[in-house]
Amino acid sequence: MNKKVAMLFFLILFILGIAIGYTACPTKGEVVQRIDFIEFMSTTFSELQYSTKPISGEIISDILAAGHMAGSSRNGQPWHFSVVRNREIIDSILDNVTDENVLIVISGPREELNSRFSVNFDCGLAAQNMFLAAKSLGLGARMYALPLPNINENLLPKLELPNEDYRAVIVLRIGHPLQDNVAVSNASPRQPLLNKVSFID
Repeated sequence: MNKKVAMLFFLILFILGIAIGYTACPTKGEVVQRIDFIEFMSTTFSELQYSTKPISGEIISDILAAGHMAGSSRNGQPWHFSVVRNREIIDSILDNVTDENVLIVISGPREELNSRFSVNFDCGLAAQNMFLAAKSLGLGARMYALPLPNINENLLPKLELPNEDYRAVIVLRIGHPLQDNVAVSNASPRQPLLNKVSFID
């Protein structure tokens, strides 16, 4: 009897697997989702003002996972993410950061010590993944390069990097945007796309 029950159970799982596989096939709905993503990208911007609402550890984990799923040269995955909540360290990196905002410092091995010479590019891909993940979760996000000289000269020991060969590549700030943020901070206008593209047929 137990054997029959087990067989029935596996049969049900098999049928469910087929059904799920069928629903995963490309449909018009998927095209709509892709169009929605393009729309999402075209309306995405870097917030200037944030609220003091805390960000949960679960959301931070989701954002980090998105960064870690980025592509990289030869799958080298050269990045390291330092999640900074410590107020003193945040203030030493950036001025006027709202309470409860989080900084993620993306670091990688120095280019001259890495034979691939693609560390900056790979870390940039990870940062962009995390930026988009934060935005998709309803958070505000902004990237910074200006603090890098100060971080690399004075703050690297505080970031708990894998070894002394690492240095900061980019800083990502995330937080909950103010409700009326759109009124004071919106997507910057873009130059015409055709001015930025060459078609070589």
